[in-house]
Amino acid sequence: MRHRLLSASLLGVSLLLAACTSPSSPAPAPGPGPVVDTPTATGRVLTVGPGKTYATVRAAVAAALDGDTVRIDPGTYTNDFFEVNRKITIESASGLARLVATVPPPNGKAIITTNTDVTLRGLELTGTKVPDRNGAGVRYQGGHLVIEDSYLHDNENGLLAASATLGSIRITRTEFAHNGLGDPGQTHNLYVNEVGQLTFERSYSHSAVVGHEFKSRARSTTITDSRLFDLNETASYSIDTPNGGNLTVTGSVIEQGARSTNSAIMTYGTEGLTREGRTVTISGNTFVNRRSTALGILNPGKVPMTVTNNTLYGLSVTQFLNGTTGTVSGNVVTTTLPVLDTSHPFTR
Repeated sequence: MRHRLLSASLLGVSLLLAACTSPSSPAPAPGPGPVVDTPTATGRVLTVGPGKTYATVRAAVAAALDGDTVRIDPGTYTNDFFEVNRKITIESASGLARLVATVPPPNGKAIITTNTDVTLRGLELTGTKVPDRNGAGVRYQGGHLVIEDSYLHDNENGLLAASATLGSIRITRTEFAHNGLGDPGQTHNLYVNEVGQLTFERSYSHSAVVGHEFKSRARSTTITDSRLFDLNETASYSIDTPNGGNLTVTGSVIEQGARSTNSAIMTYGTEGLTREGRTVTISGNTFVNRRSTALGILNPGKVPMTVTNNTLYGLSVTQFLNGTTGTVSGNVVTTTLPVLDTSHPFTR
Protein backbone atom coordinates (compact mmCIF):
# COMPACT_ATOMS: atom_id res chain seq x y z
CA MET A 1 0.00 0.00 0.00
CA ARG A 2 1.25 3.51 -0.87
CA HIS A 3 1.05 6.27 1.75
CA ARG A 4 0.19 9.75 0.48
CA LEU A 5 1.41 12.85 2.25
CA LEU A 6 -1.17 15.46 3.21
CA SER A 7 -0.80 18.81 1.59
CA ALA A 8 0.21 21.67 3.86
CA SER A 9 -3.35 23.10 3.81
CA LEU A 10 -4.98 19.75 4.59
CA LEU A 11 -2.48 19.15 7.33
CA GLY A 12 -3.33 22.51 8.88
CA VAL A 13 -7.06 21.74 8.80
CA SER A 14 -6.41 18.34 10.38
CA LEU A 15 -4.39 19.87 13.17
CA LEU A 16 -7.06 22.52 13.79
CA LEU A 17 -9.82 19.89 14.00
CA ALA A 18 -7.74 17.78 16.37
CA ALA A 19 -7.16 20.75 18.62
CA CYS A 20 -10.89 21.53 18.69
CA THR A 21 -11.89 17.97 19.64
CA SER A 22 -9.13 17.26 22.18
CA PRO A 23 -9.95 17.53 25.91
CA SER A 24 -9.06 20.84 27.49
CA SER A 25 -7.08 19.21 30.33
CA PRO A 26 -4.14 16.91 29.79
CA ALA A 27 -4.54 13.15 30.32
CA PRO A 28 -3.32 11.92 33.70
CA ALA A 29 0.23 10.73 33.75
CA PRO A 30 0.61 6.96 34.13
CA GLY A 31 1.72 5.63 37.50
CA PRO A 32 5.28 4.54 38.07
CA GLY A 33 6.40 1.27 36.56
CA PRO A 34 5.45 -0.29 33.22
CA VAL A 35 2.08 0.63 31.78
CA VAL A 36 -0.18 -2.38 31.58
CA ASP A 37 -2.14 -2.87 28.38
CA THR A 38 -5.15 -4.58 29.96
CA PRO A 39 -7.71 -1.83 30.60
CA THR A 40 -11.04 -2.47 32.33
CA ALA A 41 -14.17 -0.35 32.56
CA THR A 42 -12.83 1.30 35.70
CA GLY A 43 -9.07 1.06 35.40
CA ARG A 44 -6.06 -1.00 34.48
CA VAL A 45 -5.13 -4.55 35.46
CA LEU A 46 -1.62 -4.77 36.86
CA THR A 47 -0.36 -8.35 36.80
CA VAL A 48 1.95 -9.92 39.38
CA GLY A 49 3.91 -13.16 39.19
CA PRO A 50 6.73 -14.92 37.36
CA GLY A 51 7.07 -13.40 33.90
CA LYS A 52 4.34 -10.83 34.58
CA THR A 53 4.66 -7.05 34.62
CA TYR A 54 5.48 -6.95 38.33
CA ALA A 55 7.44 -9.48 40.36
CA THR A 56 5.99 -8.36 43.72
CA VAL A 57 2.58 -7.28 44.91
CA ARG A 58 4.22 -4.32 46.63
CA ALA A 59 5.52 -2.95 43.32
CA ALA A 60 2.15 -3.29 41.60
CA VAL A 61 0.32 -1.60 44.48
CA ALA A 62 2.82 1.28 44.38
CA ALA A 63 2.10 1.73 40.67
CA ALA A 64 -1.68 1.52 40.95
CA LEU A 65 -4.12 4.38 40.47
CA ASP A 66 -7.70 4.67 41.73
CA GLY A 67 -9.88 2.10 39.96
CA ASP A 68 -7.04 -0.28 39.08
CA THR A 69 -6.94 -4.01 39.83
CA VAL A 70 -3.79 -5.77 41.01
CA ARG A 71 -4.09 -9.40 39.88
CA ILE A 72 -1.74 -11.93 41.47
CA ASP A 73 -0.75 -15.29 40.03
CA PRO A 74 -1.03 -18.27 42.41
CA GLY A 75 2.10 -18.85 44.45
CA THR A 76 3.84 -17.79 47.64
CA TYR A 77 5.01 -14.19 48.09
CA THR A 78 7.28 -13.98 51.11
CA ASN A 79 7.63 -10.72 53.08
CA ASP A 80 5.78 -8.83 50.36
CA PHE A 81 4.46 -6.05 52.65
CA PHE A 82 2.64 -2.91 51.53
CA GLU A 83 0.28 -0.08 52.42
CA VAL A 84 -2.65 0.76 50.14
CA ASN A 85 -3.41 4.44 49.57
CA ARG A 86 -5.42 4.11 46.33
CA LYS A 87 -8.96 2.83 45.82
CA ILE A 88 -8.09 -0.47 44.19
CA THR A 89 -8.85 -4.18 44.11
CA ILE A 90 -6.16 -6.73 44.97
CA GLU A 91 -7.09 -10.25 43.95
CA SER A 92 -5.71 -13.63 42.99
CA ALA A 93 -5.91 -14.72 39.40
CA SER A 94 -7.20 -18.10 40.63
CA GLY A 95 -7.20 -20.00 43.89
CA LEU A 96 -5.45 -18.24 46.76
CA ALA A 97 -2.34 -16.09 46.42
CA ARG A 98 -0.28 -16.75 49.54
CA LEU A 99 1.41 -13.82 51.32
CA VAL A 100 3.67 -15.07 54.10
CA ALA A 101 5.50 -13.05 56.75
CA THR A 102 8.73 -14.52 58.12
CA VAL A 103 10.03 -11.18 59.47
CA PRO A 104 8.16 -8.23 61.03
CA PRO A 105 6.57 -5.83 58.50
CA PRO A 106 8.59 -2.59 58.23
CA ASN A 107 5.65 -0.49 59.45
CA GLY A 108 5.23 -2.70 62.51
CA LYS A 109 1.59 -3.35 61.63
CA ALA A 110 0.60 -5.90 59.00
CA ILE A 111 1.24 -7.68 55.74
CA ILE A 112 -1.42 -5.41 54.19
CA THR A 113 -2.29 -2.00 55.64
CA THR A 114 -5.31 -0.27 54.09
CA ASN A 115 -5.89 3.48 54.31
CA THR A 116 -8.76 3.92 51.84
CA ASP A 117 -11.43 1.96 49.94
CA VAL A 118 -9.91 -1.46 49.10
CA THR A 119 -11.21 -4.86 48.03
CA LEU A 120 -9.10 -7.92 48.89
CA ARG A 121 -10.09 -11.14 47.16
CA GLY A 122 -8.55 -14.60 47.11
CA LEU A 123 -5.64 -13.91 49.48
CA GLU A 124 -4.03 -16.08 52.13
CA LEU A 125 -2.23 -14.05 54.81
CA THR A 126 -0.17 -15.72 57.51
CA GLY A 127 2.75 -15.43 59.89
CA THR A 128 2.64 -11.79 61.06
CA LYS A 129 4.52 -11.03 64.28
CA VAL A 130 5.78 -7.61 65.36
CA PRO A 131 7.72 -6.28 68.38
CA ASP A 132 4.64 -4.82 70.12
CA ARG A 133 2.87 -8.20 69.71
CA ASN A 134 -0.06 -6.67 67.83
CA GLY A 135 0.67 -7.55 64.22
CA ALA A 136 -2.06 -8.52 61.75
CA GLY A 137 -2.68 -10.12 58.43
CA VAL A 138 -4.66 -6.98 57.53
CA ARG A 139 -4.54 -3.66 59.37
CA TYR A 140 -7.47 -1.38 58.50
CA GLN A 141 -6.98 2.37 59.03
CA GLY A 142 -9.90 3.95 57.16
CA GLY A 143 -12.28 3.86 54.22
CA HIS A 144 -14.45 0.97 53.06
CA LEU A 145 -12.76 -2.42 53.19
CA VAL A 146 -14.08 -5.58 51.54
CA ILE A 147 -12.47 -8.97 52.19
CA GLU A 148 -13.77 -11.85 50.06
CA ASP A 149 -12.78 -15.48 49.56
CA SER A 150 -9.70 -15.14 51.73
CA TYR A 151 -7.89 -16.99 54.54
CA LEU A 152 -6.20 -15.20 57.44
CA HIS A 153 -4.48 -17.55 59.85
CA ASP A 154 -1.64 -17.93 62.36
CA ASN A 155 -1.03 -14.21 62.80
CA GLU A 156 -1.05 -12.25 66.05
CA ASN A 157 -4.38 -10.84 64.80
CA GLY A 158 -6.14 -11.91 61.64
CA LEU A 159 -7.75 -8.51 61.06
CA LEU A 160 -7.05 -5.53 63.29
CA ALA A 161 -9.09 -2.42 62.52
CA ALA A 162 -8.53 1.08 63.87
CA SER A 163 -11.45 3.42 64.54
CA ALA A 164 -12.99 5.16 61.52
CA THR A 165 -16.53 6.21 62.34
CA LEU A 166 -17.51 6.80 58.70
CA GLY A 167 -15.82 3.63 57.49
CA SER A 168 -17.11 0.13 56.93
CA ILE A 169 -15.82 -3.42 56.71
CA ARG A 170 -17.57 -6.26 54.87
CA ILE A 171 -16.23 -9.81 55.14
CA THR A 172 -17.66 -12.51 52.87
CA ARG A 173 -16.72 -16.20 52.43
CA THR A 174 -13.55 -15.67 54.43
CA GLU A 175 -11.87 -17.78 57.12
CA PHE A 176 -10.00 -16.67 60.25
CA ALA A 177 -8.11 -19.40 62.11
CA HIS A 178 -5.49 -19.86 64.85
CA ASN A 179 -4.78 -16.15 65.20
CA GLY A 180 -3.68 -14.94 68.62
CA LEU A 181 -0.64 -15.02 70.87
CA GLY A 182 -2.12 -16.70 73.90
CA ASP A 183 -2.01 -15.14 77.36
CA PRO A 184 -3.09 -12.47 78.22
CA GLY A 185 -5.62 -12.92 75.39
CA GLN A 186 -5.42 -9.44 73.88
CA THR A 187 -5.01 -10.59 70.28
CA HIS A 188 -7.89 -12.10 68.33
CA ASN A 189 -9.04 -13.75 65.13
CA LEU A 190 -10.54 -10.39 64.22
CA TYR A 191 -10.78 -7.20 66.24
CA VAL A 192 -12.59 -4.17 64.84
CA ASN A 193 -12.69 -0.85 66.66
CA GLU A 194 -15.30 1.89 66.10
CA VAL A 195 -16.35 1.78 62.46
CA GLY A 196 -19.78 2.60 61.12
CA GLN A 197 -20.69 -0.90 59.93
CA LEU A 198 -19.09 -4.32 60.25
CA THR A 199 -20.63 -7.17 58.27
CA PHE A 200 -19.54 -10.81 58.58
CA GLU A 201 -21.45 -13.02 56.17
CA ARG A 202 -21.02 -16.63 55.04
CA SER A 203 -17.69 -16.63 56.80
CA TYR A 204 -15.90 -18.78 59.37
CA SER A 205 -13.85 -17.82 62.44
CA HIS A 206 -12.41 -20.62 64.53
CA SER A 207 -9.70 -21.78 66.91
CA ALA A 208 -8.54 -18.39 68.18
CA VAL A 209 -5.65 -18.74 70.61
CA VAL A 210 -6.99 -17.43 73.97
CA GLY A 211 -8.41 -14.29 72.30
CA HIS A 212 -11.90 -13.92 70.85
CA GLU A 213 -13.27 -15.49 67.69
CA PHE A 214 -14.95 -12.16 66.88
CA LYS A 215 -14.60 -8.78 68.60
CA SER A 216 -16.39 -5.64 67.42
CA ARG A 217 -16.68 -2.12 68.77
CA ALA A 218 -18.51 -1.04 65.60
CA ARG A 219 -21.60 1.14 65.73
CA SER A 220 -23.45 -1.58 63.87
CA THR A 221 -22.41 -5.24 63.67
CA THR A 222 -24.07 -7.90 61.51
CA ILE A 223 -23.18 -11.60 61.58
CA THR A 224 -25.21 -13.74 59.23
CA ASP A 225 -25.03 -17.29 57.84
CA SER A 226 -21.62 -17.76 59.46
CA ARG A 227 -19.74 -20.13 61.78
CA LEU A 228 -17.79 -19.27 64.94
CA PHE A 229 -16.18 -22.33 66.53
CA ASP A 230 -13.64 -22.80 69.32
CA LEU A 231 -13.14 -26.47 68.46
CA ASN A 232 -10.18 -27.66 70.55
CA GLU A 233 -8.56 -24.27 71.06
CA THR A 234 -8.53 -21.98 74.10
CA ALA A 235 -10.55 -19.09 72.71
CA SER A 236 -12.36 -16.71 75.03
CA TYR A 237 -15.68 -15.21 73.84
CA SER A 238 -17.21 -16.37 70.58
CA ILE A 239 -18.73 -12.92 69.95
CA ASP A 240 -17.64 -9.88 71.94
CA THR A 241 -19.37 -6.51 71.44
CA PRO A 242 -18.05 -4.69 74.52
CA ASN A 243 -19.48 -1.23 73.73
CA GLY A 244 -22.93 -2.23 72.57
CA GLY A 245 -24.31 -0.67 69.39
CA ASN A 246 -26.73 -2.27 66.98
CA LEU A 247 -26.13 -6.01 66.73
CA THR A 248 -27.68 -8.65 64.49
CA VAL A 249 -26.73 -12.34 64.65
CA THR A 250 -28.83 -14.58 62.43
CA GLY A 251 -28.61 -17.94 60.68
CA SER A 252 -25.26 -18.82 62.25
CA VAL A 253 -23.71 -21.65 64.26
CA ILE A 254 -21.72 -20.68 67.36
CA GLU A 255 -19.77 -23.34 69.26
CA GLN A 256 -18.08 -22.87 72.63
CA GLY A 257 -15.36 -25.48 73.05
CA ALA A 258 -14.49 -27.48 76.13
CA ARG A 259 -11.23 -25.52 76.58
CA SER A 260 -12.77 -22.04 76.29
CA THR A 261 -11.32 -19.65 78.88
CA ASN A 262 -14.64 -17.84 79.51
CA SER A 263 -17.98 -19.25 80.53
CA ALA A 264 -19.98 -16.74 78.45
CA ILE A 265 -20.45 -17.40 74.74
CA MET A 266 -21.23 -13.82 73.71
CA THR A 267 -21.15 -10.40 75.35
CA TYR A 268 -22.90 -7.08 74.93
CA GLY A 269 -21.82 -3.85 76.60
CA THR A 270 -19.39 -5.33 79.12
CA GLU A 271 -17.12 -2.27 78.82
CA GLY A 272 -19.88 0.33 78.81
CA LEU A 273 -22.74 1.07 76.42
CA THR A 274 -20.93 3.84 74.57
CA ARG A 275 -22.47 3.24 71.12
CA GLU A 276 -25.78 4.95 70.33
CA GLY A 277 -27.71 1.94 69.02
CA ARG A 278 -29.44 -0.55 71.28
CA THR A 279 -31.21 -2.71 68.68
CA VAL A 280 -30.13 -6.31 69.23
CA THR A 281 -31.48 -9.30 67.31
CA ILE A 282 -30.20 -12.83 67.95
CA SER A 283 -32.42 -15.15 65.96
CA GLY A 284 -32.41 -18.42 64.06
CA ASN A 285 -28.98 -19.54 65.26
CA THR A 286 -27.59 -22.75 66.72
CA PHE A 287 -25.53 -22.45 69.93
CA VAL A 288 -23.40 -25.40 70.98
CA ASN A 289 -21.71 -25.53 74.38
CA ARG A 290 -19.11 -28.17 75.20
CA ARG A 291 -17.75 -26.44 78.31
CA SER A 292 -18.59 -27.85 81.75
CA THR A 293 -20.15 -24.55 82.85
CA ALA A 294 -21.58 -21.97 80.50
CA LEU A 295 -23.66 -18.86 80.04
CA GLY A 296 -25.10 -17.70 76.75
CA ILE A 297 -25.44 -13.90 76.67
CA LEU A 298 -23.46 -11.69 79.05
CA ASN A 299 -25.54 -8.51 79.11
CA PRO A 300 -24.68 -6.54 82.27
CA GLY A 301 -26.66 -3.48 81.14
CA LYS A 302 -29.81 -5.62 80.88
CA VAL A 303 -30.55 -4.18 77.45
CA PRO A 304 -33.84 -5.67 76.12
CA MET A 305 -33.17 -7.83 73.06
CA THR A 306 -34.97 -9.85 70.43
CA VAL A 307 -33.76 -13.40 71.08
CA THR A 308 -35.92 -15.83 69.15
CA ASN A 309 -35.94 -19.26 67.57
CA ASN A 310 -32.44 -20.29 68.57
CA THR A 311 -31.49 -23.96 69.05
CA LEU A 312 -29.35 -24.72 72.10
CA TYR A 313 -27.16 -27.70 72.87
CA GLY A 314 -25.32 -28.09 76.17
CA LEU A 315 -27.08 -25.27 78.02
CA SER A 316 -30.60 -24.45 79.08
CA VAL A 317 -32.74 -21.56 77.88
CA THR A 318 -32.29 -19.93 81.29
CA GLN A 319 -28.49 -20.23 81.05
CA PHE A 320 -28.57 -18.90 77.52
CA LEU A 321 -30.69 -15.81 78.25
CA ASN A 322 -28.85 -15.15 81.53
CA GLY A 323 -31.43 -12.57 82.64
CA THR A 324 -31.88 -10.93 79.24
CA THR A 325 -35.44 -9.73 78.62
CA GLY A 326 -37.31 -8.32 75.65
CA THR A 327 -38.79 -10.44 72.88
CA VAL A 328 -37.51 -13.84 73.96
CA SER A 329 -39.40 -16.75 72.47
CA GLY A 330 -39.04 -19.94 70.48
CA ASN A 331 -35.63 -20.82 71.93
CA VAL A 332 -35.40 -24.59 72.31
CA VAL A 333 -32.95 -27.16 73.65
CA THR A 334 -31.80 -30.17 71.64
CA THR A 335 -30.11 -33.25 73.09
CA THR A 336 -28.59 -34.19 69.74
CA LEU A 337 -25.14 -32.74 69.19
CA PRO A 338 -25.26 -30.78 65.91
CA VAL A 339 -22.68 -31.72 63.30
CA LEU A 340 -20.23 -28.85 62.87
CA ASP A 341 -19.29 -27.86 59.34
CA THR A 342 -15.52 -27.21 59.38
CA SER A 343 -15.05 -26.78 55.63
CA HIS A 344 -13.37 -23.72 54.13
CA PRO A 345 -15.89 -21.03 53.13
CA PHE A 346 -13.90 -19.52 50.26
CA THR A 347 -14.94 -20.52 46.76
CA ARG A 348 -11.89 -19.69 44.65
